[in-house]
Amino acid sequence: MKKISLMLAAFAAALGFSACNETWDDNPTLGTHEGDAVEQFLNVPEMANMGVTITEANNSETFHLTCSQPKQIGYAASVAYQVEVALNEDFTTPAAEGKPASILLPTVYKNCAEVNPTRRAVAEAVCKMLGVTEKAQIPTPAQPLYVRLRANVVNESGNVVPGTSFVSNVVCYKSVCVDYLAVIIPNLPSGIYVRGGMNNWGDDGLTAAYEFVTTSEANVYSLEYIEIPAGVEFKIADKDWGTVNLGGSAPIAFGAKYDLESKGANLKLTDNFKGSITLSGSGKTWSMILDPAEADTPGQASGIYLRGDFNGWSTDNQFMTTDVKNVWEATGVTMTAGQTFKVADANWSNLNLGKNETTDEILPGVKYALVAGGDNIKCTDAFSGRAVLRLKGGKYSITLE
Repeated sequence: MKKISLMLAAFAAALGFSACNETWDDNPTLGTHEGDAVEQFLNVPEMANMGVTITEANNSETFHLTCSQPKQIGYAASVAYQVEVALNEDFTTPAAEGKPASILLPTVYKNCAEVNPTRRAVAEAVCKMLGVTEKAQIPTPAQPLYVRLRANVVNESGNVVPGTSFVSNVVCYKSVCVDYLAVIIPNLPSGIYVRGGMNNWGDDGLTAAYEFVTTSEANVYSLEYIEIPAGVEFKIADKDWGTVNLGGSAPIAFGAKYDLESKGANLKLTDNFKGSITLSGSGKTWSMILDPAEADTPGQASGIYLRGDFNGWSTDNQFMTTDVKNVWEATGVTMTAGQTFKVADANWSNLNLGKNETTDEILPGVKYALVAGGDNIKCTDAFSGRAVLRLKGGKYSITLE
């Protein structure tokens, strides 16, 4: 029998649910619980027929759902309840191609009378199931939202007892709409920077080279590459030294979690650093990890070229290795505004990188994600300098610096 992870959640005081049009007897098998016993133990919420619009202003509010312990358990036990949501009643038909047909909300509940997830959790699930990735797709369509519970007996350690999985009846919320972008979109500017002696504390202008970007995880940010000389003081901060102003007094060890202090002392390294920084946190609780990049021998030919209008699509501008592994640079690059280019090998075969799905225009100083087989990339402004190519996590990016 399938073991279900203990990430439980539920719905909705203000988010009501109505009983589905068909009875449970008409729908005995949903196919996704792989043989787990089915029993009707989920109650219909009082506000079942009320339409709900989830906004950024109200997404911290909670919902309320109640249930009973499955009768087939037959004895007093500690039961953990998990909420599964879907946009189609069968829980197997995706609402959008390639997207999940259902989602489990990430909170555990053991009191069947007090299941109170936030509207934020509901909104994130709806956006994921609809494949929402940009503000133009907001608000989402008002539509029914189907919900069922999964229950498991858990022991004193909180572990699932094998053979105790039950799936509830289905209830459906009459109409739910999400009015803000609730998904986490990676590689967006965060407004948080490394500010210190290496960039005049940002007073000369804060650029993308020192700015953290979002990742696929909430409250986790990444700065893909930075160089910080030993002894140079720095902090992590926003533009105004306001909400985010982070420092610390303890020594920093590379590769290890370092707890930052709000308005703490300036940070300082004992060794030169070249690599990435992962920043995690919110409010007054923050930490970072400095991961050194693997060293490489600089000045070696890579067999990868910057090819475009500016050089007749030739192989005149080759990327050369740097002293950091998987980071290459092509120097002496000059483009006029509107010229296009790609990154490729000599035969346009094994490597042929072009524009991504977001935009075909690149701005100097801004990292651009490359896509295999993509069309030409357009240089928006006139540029003269070097192009830096990076490979991380199997994905290439380029920056005109």
